[in-house]
Parts: sequence; C-alpha cells; structure tokens
Amino acid sequence: MGVGRFFQRFWKKQTNDPRIADYIQKHFNYRPGDTTLYTQALRHSSAVKRGATGVHGSNERLEFLGDAVLDVIVAEYLYQEHEGLSEGELTKMKAKVVSRKMLNMVGDKLEISEYLIARLGKQPVHRSMIGNALEALIGAIYLDKGYEFTAKKVLALLKDNGIDKRVHTVTDFKSKLHEWCQKRKVSLSFEVIRENPIVDAPDRYEIVAFVDGDALGRGKGKSKKSAEQQAAREACEAIAE
Repeated sequence: MGVGRFFQRFWKKQTNDPRIADYIQKHFNYRPGDTTLYTQALRHSSAVKRGATGVHGSNERLEFLGDAVLDVIVAEYLYQEHEGLSEGELTKMKAKVVSRKMLNMVGDKLEISEYLIARLGKQPVHRSMIGNALEALIGAIYLDKGYEFTAKKVLALLKDNGIDKRVHTVTDFKSKLHEWCQKRKVSLSFEVIRENPIVDAPDRYEIVAFVDGDALGRGKGKSKKSAEQQAAREACEAIAE
C-alpha cells in the first residue's frame, strides 16, 4: 500500500470513529452534532500528516478557542457568585480554577488519555497533553452547540470536580482567620474606619481586622464583604510570619 493511500485510510478511520460519539455521550451526556470536531480535539500534533489542516489538523487551534471560552465561562460564574470581591481577588480565583493542574485532573477523570490520538512511540502521554485536549474539547463543544450549551456542560463538569470547594479554600480568608482565633481562644473583630459616601466608589469601605485587640490587617473594597476579606488576608499573612 502506498503512503498516500495509507494516510487516506488512516484519516477516514479517525474522523468517522464511532467511539468518539460514544465517548462524548458517556462523559458529557449528549450526542455530538459534528463528530469530526471532537476527533480533531483529541488529535495531538504528533499524529498529524504533514501539511494537514482543517478537521484533519491537530487540536491546537481548538485548544486556543477552548481556552478563551473556558476563561469566559469561569469568569462569568465567579462574577455572579462572588458579587463583593474585587477584580484582583476574582482573577486569583479564576487562575486556580483554570490552572493546568486542575485541567489535567479533570482530563484524567474524563479518560482523555484513552481516546487521545497521538504517535509518541515509546514515550508516555505528557501531562500537559491531557489538559490541552480538554480545552480543545471545550472548543469543539462551543463550535458544535454554542455558548449557552457549552457553559452549562462545563460548569456542571467543574462543579462535579469541586470548583466551589477549590475557590472557597483559596479565598475565604475571613473563615480561616476565624478558625485560627477560635482554636487559640482569642478575639476577632472587624471595624469600619472609613466609609466613602459615594455608593459606587471602588474603595467605598476601609476595614481593619483586630486579633486579640491588635490591628493585624487592613482592607479596602466596594463592599464590606470584600474589604473584610482583604483585611482578613493581610491578618492571615501576619499571623503566619
């Protein structure tokens, strides 16, 4: 068999593989409209014929798209769920959720390595390939079903893998500080020392966290909640020194 005919049969098999539709049904609970997009999302560059583009290309372009879609989905979710937090706090939260470690972990649970199309010889699948393929799958879902559908599926997936717990443990410094004070039987209080009369001011409230009477943290924010979180974070850093 000539090389050209071999690749022709290889690509036909990969783009029409019924396993891909079954895989999406199993892990995302719906049947894909365009299976070729999902096949491409699972195709690593090592398995791409030289010069191949479009649905016969690697998952790199879909990865680029999926990364952007994931950012919007997570940013929108955090914005709606944590109204009082500042831009900086939301940015840190989002970074934790869309981290490579998180994506690799979710990709493992989705068994992506079992369906990844790659030619690595004796080399094992690199961890980053799992997370990259997950982002590419998100890009494929977006092109196939649109944003609203994608957001619903991705958020369900992230919640199943502890997005809320992950965000809480990273950002709730006030609870962390409260637990620390309870264990040591010392007092904790938050005092508003300045309040801007302009309702929409970004730093409307300035709050100090007092631990056993000592001012250990100071925070500013549009809401009392966000200012308290910043003050608590500064206090947590102080007691950790």
